[in-house]
Amino acid sequence: MFLGLLDRLARECILGVGMAPYAHLAVYKVCFGPDFLESDILIGLDAAIADGVDMISISIGEENMPFFQDNIAIASFAAIQKGIFVSCAIGSSGSFNGTATNIAPWVLTIGASTTDRKIKATKKLGNNKEFDGESLFQPKGSPSSTLSPLVYAGSNEQLVNVVKFNEYSFVVVSTWYDRSLRAWDCRSHSTEPIQIIDTFLDNVMSICLTKTKIIAGSVDGTVRTFDIWIGR
Repeated sequence: MFLGLLDRLARECILGVGMAPYAHLAVYKVCFGPDFLESDILIGLDAAIADGVDMISISIGEENMPFFQDNIAIASFAAIQKGIFVSCAIGSSGSFNGTATNIAPWVLTIGASTTDRKIKATKKLGNNKEFDGESLFQPKGSPSSTLSPLVYAGSNEQLVNVVKFNEYSFVVVSTWYDRSLRAWDCRSHSTEPIQIIDTFLDNVMSICLTKTKIIAGSVDGTVRTFDIWIGR
């Protein structure tokens, strides 16, 4: 934390500024190994809220779960109520299907992937040392590229429960708390689903995808199988 007890030490460090040169960082350690307690995360978030920070960045992702059971979602909601902006990592579980976490609508969820290029930028510190890094600034002379359309996440009128990706047919399937199941074709430029199945008697809490089938289990104890493309 670059305030309070460590303020003097921070002033003695080599000056290096970025996008927010007058910002102060408050760092809270909440994980002490591969196995950590959710209570430690809550204590850290409560401390940040009590300290009056302007924003919170959380690079911790667990398994996706309903918001009322998700401690990060609950604590971040308390921060939002205090006017604190909250940013969360989309997950730290690795490259597996359906591992998106921290998807509460009141937080900014950030994901990253590998790219085959970078926009090089050089940073010069106060001691005149230079370090190469990357920047959002696109220099002149860079090759132009075709921009892909963005999907507005606010168009989701209902809360999403489960999301699965079918790597064989390039189909994304999600279940909603309005007792419906929807499927999208990733190869299409349309944001409209190719299938909407709303014949469930209760919320769908689990789905499994094969090459051609959707297997869905709902709260009422029924398991149903659908064809991905024809929806029955």
